[in-house]
Amino acid sequence: MKSSNQFLLIALITLFVNNLLSAQVAVGLKGGANFGNVYMTKTLDNLAPDFKSATGALAGGVVEANFGKYFAVQSELNWVQKGFRFSEDINVPIGKLDIPAGVEATIRTNYLELPLLAKAKIGNDVVQAYAVLGPSFGYAMNGKLITRTRFFFEFDPIRTNLNFDDLDYNRFEVSAVGGVGMQVNFNGGKWFADARYTQGLTQLYNFPVVNEQIKNRGIALSTGVMINLVDAPAKKKAPVRRAAVARRW
Repeated sequence: MKSSNQFLLIALITLFVNNLLSAQVAVGLKGGANFGNVYMTKTLDNLAPDFKSATGALAGGVVEANFGKYFAVQSELNWVQKGFRFSEDINVPIGKLDIPAGVEATIRTNYLELPLLAKAKIGNDVVQAYAVLGPSFGYAMNGKLITRTRFFFEFDPIRTNLNFDDLDYNRFEVSAVGGVGMQVNFNGGKWFADARYTQGLTQLYNFPVVNEQIKNRGIALSTGVMINLVDAPAKKKAPVRRAAVARRW
């Protein structure tokens, strides 16, 4: 049994390496925006303020290995800004007037992310639509709390660095990613644009005693270009046999 399992593992590795060597590899750069928010369990959602999406930037590098015309494996290394925002509005009575005032707070966290995505394509040689699905592994590098107050007029924002250790914040994160996009192929490369939804699977904070959860989520829009680095080896054509011509003596 052990020898048969080893043989199966070697066969699978050999098949993967052969497919990788026969793949067309492309590399490129991408950039865009991430509209981040958080998912909370019902109890926290009832107690917390009304959280809204916070807009952040994203940028990174892309490596795509194409196995034929309609399937690829895509890996990326991205810098992504995640987070959320909330606001509290109050009216301050001055004489017979109610003066509007309030504060808006934004949590913005900088992540380094490594998505590993399966990519299915449809279309022709020039224009293709595609769908991506797979996991993403992230690490929170740093974060800020940005507060804006207003009373008669809006004050300059105050930026405070977040100490993840004091907050008991989980820096490492695993997420599920799914999305759709399109690409236009040209000689030696391609332009692409896509939209993705990311749902965090890792609890960001460790709440003692109670079983409450808060996780990242967001929608990302991005675009970029890739150039073909390694072309798939061309299949050798079978030699054409010429019919023998009988000689006349």
